[in-house]
Parts: sequence; C-alpha cells; structure tokens
Amino acid sequence: MQIREGRASRLKSVMARVTRFGWAAIALVLAVFVIGACTIGGFSAYGDSYFAREKSQVVFYLDYSAAGGGKLQEIYVNVGSVYTEPGKDFSLTFARARAAEGSSFTISSLGEVKFSNVVPSGQTVGTNYNWVKAVDLEGKTFSTSYSIFRITVSADMFLNEVVFVNETGDVIPAYTSEKQVKPFLDSVWTTFRDPFHANDKSGERGALGDPDALVDGGRFSVGGTVYSNYTQDEMYTLLQLDNLRMKGLTTDGTFFADTDFGPLAVLFPALGTAIFGVCPFGLRIFSVLFTAALVAVCYLLGKNLFKSGGFGFLFACFAALGGLALTVGRLGVAYSLIALLLAASLYFMFRYFEGGNWGERPLKTASNVLFSGLLFALAVAADPKCLIALIAPVALFIAGWVRQRRDQKQEISVLRTQLLERNASENSEEAMQENVDAFNAAERKAAAAHGYANRVVWVFFVVSFFVASVLFVVLAAIPSYFTYLKLYEADPASPTLGLFGLIWAAVKDSFSLANVTQFTSANAINPFGWFLSLKGATLFSAGGEGVYNALNAQFNLALMVTSLVGFIFMTSYVILYAATGGKKGAYASEHAPRILNAYFLLLAGLAASLLQYLFAGSASAVQSFAFTVFYGGFAVLMFATAFAHDGSPYKMVGKLRLNATLRVLFGMCIVYALLFLLSLPMVFGFSVPDLAASICFGWTTFLNNGYYRP
Repeated sequence: MQIREGRASRLKSVMARVTRFGWAAIALVLAVFVIGACTIGGFSAYGDSYFAREKSQVVFYLDYSAAGGGKLQEIYVNVGSVYTEPGKDFSLTFARARAAEGSSFTISSLGEVKFSNVVPSGQTVGTNYNWVKAVDLEGKTFSTSYSIFRITVSADMFLNEVVFVNETGDVIPAYTSEKQVKPFLDSVWTTFRDPFHANDKSGERGALGDPDALVDGGRFSVGGTVYSNYTQDEMYTLLQLDNLRMKGLTTDGTFFADTDFGPLAVLFPALGTAIFGVCPFGLRIFSVLFTAALVAVCYLLGKNLFKSGGFGFLFACFAALGGLALTVGRLGVAYSLIALLLAASLYFMFRYFEGGNWGERPLKTASNVLFSGLLFALAVAADPKCLIALIAPVALFIAGWVRQRRDQKQEISVLRTQLLERNASENSEEAMQENVDAFNAAERKAAAAHGYANRVVWVFFVVSFFVASVLFVVLAAIPSYFTYLKLYEADPASPTLGLFGLIWAAVKDSFSLANVTQFTSANAINPFGWFLSLKGATLFSAGGEGVYNALNAQFNLALMVTSLVGFIFMTSYVILYAATGGKKGAYASEHAPRILNAYFLLLAGLAASLLQYLFAGSASAVQSFAFTVFYGGFAVLMFATAFAHDGSPYKMVGKLRLNATLRVLFGMCIVYALLFLLSLPMVFGFSVPDLAASICFGWTTFLNNGYYRP
C-alpha cells in the first residue's frame, strides 16, 4: 500500500510540474496525431500479391449467382511493382470465354489496357498501387455465360488484386485455383484444366505464386483524392516493400528501387502495413506518429532555447501548422522521421551544452551526448545524407566540451584561490603545509573526476555518433540485402561485392535524388530558394474541368516573411553584439547568453538541413521539412528577444494583458492562422472550384510549377 501511495504521490508531483503551456503542448501534439490519423486514408487493403512473369496469363472463374446473378459491368485492378523503367507504359490484356466445351478466349469488348509505371502519361488509365477501373462495360451487352476471364501481362509485375463488379455494384466472387474452380467446370474440365493449372506457380515462387492472392481482398476503394490514392513519391516506398517481399526471387525486367533514402526508411512503413495491411492508413500512420513526436520535441527544444514555456509552445505551433507537418508529414515517406531524429539529436546535445555539473553527475551529463548520437545514427540509417548534417551536433558538442573544460579549470582555480586565502591568514608553516596537502588531495580528486567525466563524454560521443551509425546502417540493411544484390550486382546469382560492398553502394546512391515522378522537374528549386519559399511543391494532382484537387507542400507565406525578417534581425544583433565588444559592449545584457545560444543552435540546424540537399539535385519544397522547422524558430527568437527587452506598458486586449511585443505577435498569429485556413484544401487535398483555389492559395507561391495554381 505504501508503494502505491508513493507512486501516486510521484505521479501527482510530476503532473503538478506541468505548466499551462505544457498542457497546451500536449493538446497540440494529440491534435496533430488525431487530425493526421483521421485524414491519411482508409483501411481498404488489397491483401497479398501475385508475382506474374512477362507474357504470363492468369485465369479467373466468376460465380455470378453468388452475387445475385447480375451482369459484369466493371473490372478494377490494383497493380504493384512493375519491372520496367519508370515512366514506361505496360499493359494488361483482358479476354473472356464461355464455360462450354471447345470454347476459346476472345478480347471482344475487353482488349488491351495500358498503364504507366509510376509516372503517368497521357495514353494510360493509371499507375501503380492505386485502384483503376480497367474495364467499363456500362451500356454494352455482356452475357453472364462469359464466366471465364484471362489477363495477360506485358512485363514482370506484382498483381495485387483484381475485382469484378456487377451492374448493381456488388463484387462478383472470383476463383483462380484448380481446387476451387473444378466443381464449377466439372463437365468441361478437360477444356480449362490447363489454364487454371498454369495459374499455380507456388512451387517456383513460393507464396508469391499463390493465385488466391489475386482475389483475397474482395473489396476496392476508388476516389480522386489523396485520401484514397497514393502519391507517386509513396509508390517508391511501396516498391521497396515489394522488393523486400521478393527476397531472392529475380526478374528479367528492369529492377529498380527507392534509392533516395537509407535502409531504415522502409522498415517503419513495412511495420505499418504488416499491422494494418497495405492501405493508405498502414503506409502513413508511422509518419503521422513521427510528425506528432516532432511537435513534442520542438516544444521541449523551444522551452530550453528561449527559457519560456510560452515561446516553446509557439515554436511547436509553427512546426505543426506553419510548415510541412500536415502535408509531407502525413505521407508514407521518411521526411518526418528524419526531421524528428535531427531535431531530437540537437535537443539532447543542447542539454549537454547547458548541462553543467560535469564532475558531480558525469554519467547523467554525458548521457545526453549518448542519446544525441544514437538519434543521429538512426537519422543516418534513414538517410545517409544526414552525414552532411553532422556539422550541427558536432559544433554543439565542441562548444559544450570547451565549456566543460573551462568549468573544470575554473574549479581548480577556485581551489587554488581558497588555498592562497587560507595560507595568507596562517602564521604557522605546519598549518600552511597542511593546507597545501589538503589542496593537493582535493586537486587530485577533482582531476580524477574530471578525467573520468572527459573519458565518458568522448567514449559516448565516438560510440554513438560513429560506431552506432555504421552499426545501425548495417543492421537496417540486412532486410534489404536481396534488393541491393539485384540492384548493384551485374549477376545476382554470382555476387562479387559482398554485404558491405552492397551497403556502401546503397549509401553512395542515397546522396542524389533519383526517384522520378511526374512533378520532379516542375517542383525542382535550389535549396536557397527555401528562404523565400520561391516555389511550392505538388505531390498529388487529380483535378477535373473547373475543379482544383491537389496536395501541395509550401511554407506558410506570412510565417516565411516573419522568419526571414527574424533571421536578418537576429544575425544583425549577433554581429553588432560581437562588433561592440561582446560581453562588455552596448548590446550586452542578462538575456544575451540565452539569445546567442538559441541563435547558434537554430543556425546550426538550418545550415545542416540546407546542406543535406544542396548538392543532391532535384530538391524541392518537399525536402525542406526539417529546414522549415528551424527557419520558423528564427521568428520565435525575434519575438522572444523583443519581448525580453520590451519595457512598454501592458494593455488589455479583450481578456488578455499584452505589452507591445505580444500585441504584434498576437496580430501576426491571426495572419498566420488566416493563411493556414485558406490553404486547407491544398494541405489536405480536397476538391474546390478553380476560382476558390486561386483566391485562397494560388498566390502563395512566387513561382508556379504548373500545378500549384489553377
């Protein structure tokens, strides 16, 4: 009973320490997660997949009576990875036959349907992973006597699902295996045994050759929004999932993979789809979770940087609502994971920098270095380009190390001063010698403690940042071994590179952006353009005549202007502080150390996230996720600096008591919120009239990529 009371008391004590801004931050994090989880898409999964070889055929038997006897009206297909070049067309050829002796297949009323691999073209009906109406028989006479259908594929591919729908909208049960079909075709089995026998490739391809995988889902989901469709960027993630499932199975076609990210990036979508099925929700849920966690880290980081829960909450709000959290952060790509790991790494390293008590609590202080390094190592495993961002935590570590050594020397200096003061008042040589001996003992003890603390910090730094980075990359790459084998070996059957050679090839590949989509060239902008939000990026577009429907990634224009002003203002402050004498100059104040610390951390994060993509090629606003987090921090820092030096009287604004700085901030937040509300259609990708899109957000990008503006 006492133990329970103790735990309850500790919990109550922890809850009591949470400030009103802390509760507000918790509510914000939950809101981001709930809104994200409710808008990322449904649970309509297509089940398992069937791997079909080039020119192979798959045959289906339709049981019309089980669906009420209605005629066939539509055929929907969901195609997975296709092993041809991205952008190249492939086709499915549909044929039909009667369940009668001597009946043959005909393509009449069906025929060939063309698709495009990932990147759509004008002559195709759709691309990979999204449900496509391949055949529409509305208005055509189609007898239910045609109960056998055949699909011929033009390339090696994964067929995820095929669904046959009758005129009342019900799914017609379809069967593919000999065991299931034979009772229906017993009288004509000699005619159709061979086609159905050919369906079964389980002996050659294991589970990937099970024909039941083509019809195991039994449902489909269509729609013209990103809620029910994958973006082309996400198709590369899904491609990686298919590559993982292939294992050692090879293809005679063009094998390609998602090379923009590291091996860790695909494992979380793999876990999500393993839990919820291959559906939009399963693919995207971990991205939403990471985005919500990023908002929480921004609050903690801002609270430490600005020494204010209020400004920490403002920093979290800007990260959640001002940038790309609700666009890129809701998709099944790794940008939210990378931004989270980088921000969390800097948060723990900043805690080390500010830690103090180097000798008294060496393990607790050094543990911040360990956590920072492990998080950064995970970021490298998710995207090796993060190695370029190493400058940020290393700069903070060096600054913290210099401060640690300075404090240690100061501790010895204090002991020496105390010795001199004691001996100055002593008349006895014996007493003076005793003081010297006591000082020597204290100095040796302090030196031993300092040496231990220094060794622990350096061991943690080297192990977490460098050893762990290599270890995490290797461990994360093991599930992708066969993918790398087929991608980088000329002959996968006779490999020459070895595991580490394959991993090194994958790491090198990730330093350039090679995933091509319909929007790649249109979205491309030099990363320095992120400072001005020159061009928004489009990730999904499905508008019709007079209707705008697109998902765009763009930093809040008003917040961008404020962040730019804040960056210039704070840079000028730092320059003037240094030029006028630093701690003894005109700009010195009790707030200066805090302001300078915050400025240099934000600058380090900004530079790291910029350099990460500066030389990668084809970067766009999509890759600016982490950049916008730190960039928005300069707006917060400007307001925090102005507030710290504001001596104006407080006035009532409604029920709020605000000084001049807070009144300006309050007004700007209204502007930010207004632009956020106007941009909701492009943030969540729902349809609006072209005129409404032009008025609401069409003007919020300086350069049009051809899709952003109606």
